[in-house]
Amino acid sequence: MKKNSSWSEYINMKQKYTFWEKLSLKCVLVGDMNVGKSSLAARICSRTFKTDYSPTLFDNYAATVSVHGIPYHLNIFDTAGKEDFSKFRVISYLNSDVFLVCFSIDDIKSLVHVEESWVPELRQHVPNTPFILVGTKLDARFQEPDIQVVSSSTVSPKQGQELAAAVGAYSYVEVSSLSNDGVEDLVTEVVDAAKTYWELRCAKKKKCPACVII
Repeated sequence: MKKNSSWSEYINMKQKYTFWEKLSLKCVLVGDMNVGKSSLAARICSRTFKTDYSPTLFDNYAATVSVHGIPYHLNIFDTAGKEDFSKFRVISYLNSDVFLVCFSIDDIKSLVHVEESWVPELRQHVPNTPFILVGTKLDARFQEPDIQVVSSSTVSPKQGQELAAAVGAYSYVEVSSLSNDGVEDLVTEVVDAAKTYWELRCAKKKKCPACVII
């Protein structure tokens, strides 16, 4: 009985591994202009820091990442922050597995817009898809060694955590695309959120190899 149980567990794990290895997870970045969405996408996918800035209409990145020992294919869609481009932006929401709602830690207005604009937009178009609240430009909190610069425009960790809880975010992560701080943690959260979403949908259909219990 124990041997059969171990074999069943092995088959189940192999099915899950094969399923996720072949699957592409779609992650869409939203947020105000100039909060660092493009830099974050480039850091995740090419492990480089994007120094030049140009307003994005629509851009797509791809990478294979390893989380919990399993490879996953990530398709990351970088969207425009301008209201004028909302029609184009919403098109990219189709069939998404997880969203990154980004704000800049050195710009509290971008945090306010998360609650006033970005989360309502997601709730209108993709109400069931999980989203992660992401505080970008973490390095801006420390402009000089050993000196924390706090101003009325700087967002504290507590403010980010409280908003994430208030708007129903899957989690809250702070990152620096410049130094790479927090980026690996964010990738793990992206995969975990997307997997949870997939497994919930598949459990209803009872057709997903990753959800089969043998």
